[in-house]
Amino acid sequence: MERILESMKSEIVAILALSPDRYTWKGTTTDLLEAINVVCMGCDLCDATGRCYSFGRLTHDVCLRLNLHEPHNPRSYLSKARQRRNLHRPPFMRRYALALETVDRPLFRYIHAVSPEREQP
Repeated sequence: MERILESMKSEIVAILALSPDRYTWKGTTTDLLEAINVVCMGCDLCDATGRCYSFGRLTHDVCLRLNLHEPHNPRSYLSKARQRRNLHRPPFMRRYALALETVDRPLFRYIHAVSPEREQP
Protein backbone atom coordinates (compact mmCIF):
# COMPACT_ATOMS: atom_id res chain seq x y z
CA MET A 1 0.00 0.00 0.00
CA GLU A 2 2.88 2.35 0.83
CA ARG A 3 4.39 1.84 -2.64
CA ILE A 4 1.07 2.61 -4.31
CA LEU A 5 0.58 5.78 -2.27
CA GLU A 6 4.11 7.02 -2.99
CA SER A 7 3.70 6.32 -6.69
CA MET A 8 0.39 8.17 -6.78
CA LYS A 9 1.89 11.11 -4.88
CA SER A 10 4.81 11.33 -7.31
CA GLU A 11 2.39 11.34 -10.24
CA ILE A 12 0.32 14.15 -8.71
CA VAL A 13 3.52 16.13 -8.08
CA ALA A 14 4.51 15.55 -11.73
CA ILE A 15 1.08 16.76 -12.87
CA LEU A 16 1.50 19.91 -10.78
CA ALA A 17 4.76 20.57 -12.63
CA LEU A 18 3.02 20.54 -16.04
CA SER A 19 2.35 23.78 -17.90
CA PRO A 20 -1.30 24.85 -17.81
CA ASP A 21 -3.29 24.61 -21.06
CA ARG A 22 -0.85 22.22 -22.74
CA TYR A 23 -2.38 18.94 -21.60
CA THR A 24 -5.81 17.36 -21.29
CA TRP A 25 -7.22 14.62 -19.09
CA LYS A 26 -8.85 11.79 -21.08
CA GLY A 27 -9.84 9.57 -18.14
CA THR A 28 -12.85 9.92 -15.89
CA THR A 29 -13.09 12.90 -13.60
CA THR A 30 -14.17 10.55 -10.81
CA ASP A 31 -10.93 8.54 -11.06
CA LEU A 32 -8.80 11.69 -11.07
CA LEU A 33 -10.57 13.15 -8.04
CA GLU A 34 -10.32 9.82 -6.25
CA ALA A 35 -6.53 9.84 -6.86
CA ILE A 36 -6.31 13.43 -5.57
CA ASN A 37 -8.27 12.47 -2.47
CA VAL A 38 -6.08 9.44 -1.77
CA VAL A 39 -2.98 11.64 -1.95
CA CYS A 40 -4.53 14.33 0.26
CA MET A 41 -5.61 11.81 2.88
CA GLY A 42 -2.45 9.69 2.84
CA CYS A 43 0.38 12.17 2.31
CA ASP A 44 1.46 15.62 3.34
CA LEU A 45 1.75 17.36 0.00
CA CYS A 46 2.96 20.96 0.19
CA ASP A 47 3.13 23.74 -2.37
CA ALA A 48 6.13 25.97 -3.12
CA THR A 49 5.34 28.21 -0.13
CA GLY A 50 5.27 25.27 2.29
CA ARG A 51 1.48 25.21 2.79
CA CYS A 52 -0.17 21.79 2.77
CA TYR A 53 -2.63 21.23 -0.03
CA SER A 54 -6.28 20.77 0.84
CA PHE A 55 -8.46 18.57 -1.34
CA GLY A 56 -10.15 21.61 -2.90
CA ARG A 57 -6.96 23.49 -3.67
CA LEU A 58 -5.21 20.43 -5.05
CA THR A 59 -8.26 19.70 -7.21
CA HIS A 60 -8.16 23.26 -8.53
CA ASP A 61 -4.45 23.15 -9.37
CA VAL A 62 -4.61 19.72 -11.04
CA CYS A 63 -7.70 20.64 -13.09
CA LEU A 64 -5.98 23.85 -14.18
CA ARG A 65 -2.95 21.95 -15.49
CA LEU A 66 -5.01 19.28 -17.22
CA ASN A 67 -7.42 21.65 -18.95
CA LEU A 68 -10.29 20.01 -17.08
CA HIS A 69 -13.44 21.81 -15.99
CA GLU A 70 -13.21 22.01 -12.20
CA PRO A 71 -16.36 20.53 -10.62
CA HIS A 72 -18.42 22.86 -8.41
CA ASN A 73 -18.66 20.12 -5.79
CA PRO A 74 -15.69 17.75 -6.14
CA ARG A 75 -16.70 15.78 -3.05
CA SER A 76 -19.85 14.62 -4.86
CA TYR A 77 -17.55 12.71 -7.23
CA LEU A 78 -16.02 10.92 -4.25
CA SER A 79 -19.49 9.97 -3.08
CA LYS A 80 -20.27 8.69 -6.57
CA ALA A 81 -17.04 6.66 -6.50
CA ARG A 82 -18.01 5.03 -3.21
CA GLN A 83 -21.43 4.11 -4.61
CA ARG A 84 -20.07 2.56 -7.80
CA ARG A 85 -17.49 0.34 -6.10
CA ASN A 86 -17.57 -3.24 -7.33
CA LEU A 87 -20.69 -2.62 -9.42
CA HIS A 88 -19.24 -2.11 -12.87
CA ARG A 89 -15.50 -2.17 -12.30
CA PRO A 90 -13.03 -2.80 -9.51
CA PRO A 91 -12.26 0.01 -7.04
CA PHE A 92 -9.82 2.67 -8.22
CA MET A 93 -7.00 1.65 -5.86
CA ARG A 94 -7.14 -1.95 -7.10
CA ARG A 95 -7.12 -0.83 -10.74
CA TYR A 96 -4.22 1.55 -10.01
CA ALA A 97 -2.23 -1.19 -8.27
CA LEU A 98 -2.76 -3.58 -11.19
CA ALA A 99 -1.75 -0.90 -13.71
CA LEU A 100 1.35 -0.11 -11.63
CA GLU A 101 2.60 -3.65 -12.25
CA THR A 102 2.92 -2.94 -15.99
CA VAL A 103 3.31 0.86 -16.23
CA ASP A 104 5.46 3.22 -14.15
CA ARG A 105 2.95 6.08 -14.14
CA PRO A 106 -0.63 4.82 -14.63
CA LEU A 107 -2.28 8.26 -14.40
CA PHE A 108 -0.15 9.57 -17.24
CA ARG A 109 -1.82 7.10 -19.61
CA TYR A 110 -4.81 9.46 -19.52
CA ILE A 111 -2.88 12.69 -20.03
CA HIS A 112 -2.47 13.86 -23.61
CA ALA A 113 -0.71 16.86 -25.08
CA VAL A 114 -2.90 19.47 -26.76
CA SER A 115 -2.22 19.53 -30.47
CA PRO A 116 -0.75 22.80 -31.84
CA GLU A 117 -3.57 23.28 -34.37
CA ARG A 118 -6.09 23.25 -31.51
CA GLU A 119 -4.38 26.24 -29.89
CA GLN A 120 -4.85 28.44 -32.95
CA PRO A 121 -8.16 30.37 -33.35
